[in-house]
Amino acid sequence: MFDRCPGSMGLTTPTLKVKKCPQCGADVEVFSNDVQVKCENCGFTVYNDVESCIQWCKYARLCVGDELYRKLKKTRVVFLDRDNASRSVMAEAVANKLNDRPNLVFLSAGTAPAPRFDPAALELLDREDMKAAGRPKAVHKLGPVDVVVAMDGDTGYEPPPGTRVITWEVPRPRPGDDYRAVLDLLKEKTPGLIAELAKGSDGKPEGVDN
Repeated sequence: MFDRCPGSMGLTTPTLKVKKCPQCGADVEVFSNDVQVKCENCGFTVYNDVESCIQWCKYARLCVGDELYRKLKKTRVVFLDRDNASRSVMAEAVANKLNDRPNLVFLSAGTAPAPRFDPAALELLDREDMKAAGRPKAVHKLGPVDVVVAMDGDTGYEPPPGTRVITWEVPRPRPGDDYRAVLDLLKEKTPGLIAELAKGSDGKPEGVDN
């Protein structure tokens, strides 16, 4: 096992982050291509669980070993529709509120994103104490994802090889429609999705029922 992934050294310019040592509270400098570093104050091992090459490098498992790979690898899940204005952003908000698994990261995007979120969807999320940050995003700008949850079969998206695709039939709300019915449907589906994705032991999810 390596402390630093050799695959990342020649491909990216490292960035520096400062993390707090969980053991003593001292500042620890962690480069983006560090997998783990020792706290100079107390010797505690501090893991880079966000930006290390474990998240994207195909050689990461070989570099760090199975145990550390399973501990640090995050599964990125994107809820996808065409405009990322209502259904997908509501799905992201529901998943982030219900998610209790630190290795699962939920996002949303569209294949042809709208200029802004649907105000009716935002109003409902606000009443439910859920948040939608930023603005609609294009799926190709998200970077690598492990799982695509399509809101229907009409997204027009061809995922990269190895990406798992799950298709939900979630109706797109129109002006005057019952947005709450869509939100309630997402609330029904999401706990099962989280539970099944959490079963994956190597950063890749196991089978998920639609």
